Amino acid sequence: MPAIATAHAPAQTGPSEVWLDSLSDSIFGEVKEVHIVGIGNPIKQDDALGIEVVSKLRRILGPNPLPGVRIHPPTLTPERLLVRLSSGKGRIVLFDAIEAGKPPGTIVCGRLEDMKFGYFATHNIPLRVLPSVRNLDGNVRVIGVQPAEVDVGEGLSCQVKASCEKLIAAVVSLVEARR
Repeated sequence: MPAIATAHAPAQTGPSEVWLDSLSDSIFGEVKEVHIVGIGNPIKQDDALGIEVVSKLRRILGPNPLPGVRIHPPTLTPERLLVRLSSGKGRIVLFDAIEAGKPPGTIVCGRLEDMKFGYFATHNIPLRVLPSVRNLDGNVRVIGVQPAEVDVGEGLSCQVKASCEKLIAAVVSLVEARR
């Protein structure tokens, strides 16, 4: 089983960050079509991570930053979008708050089927139980951040906001390097 890349946000420095290679491979590794999807709930604090990431990426890079790369608008019902995307041949990259039992702000990257404990989203059922997602044969990647707070409220915690900004900067840098 492949290792899951993790890193605690405050300890990350420079290009040697553990999760950066996994992020690059998730978006640009040997696939022709990539769908970037943000998942979250904007009124459950850190659970809004995925929505924040894709919203900012769309503002900075646009919805189609490179041929074959699409950044989908944020959605509160990812199940519908994932069912639609699962009928294609492309890779799906999910940005989400992930309960991984790690310190808040820890970035967790991996294939959906390799995520420890089956990938438990903080807001919904595990996406692995959706039949259409289970049939994607390794083409779903999860880029997550361990939340600090998921109670009702708005705004990301300091730890998750720092990790969110690192993820956005990394994706922008990866895309710009290929333009």
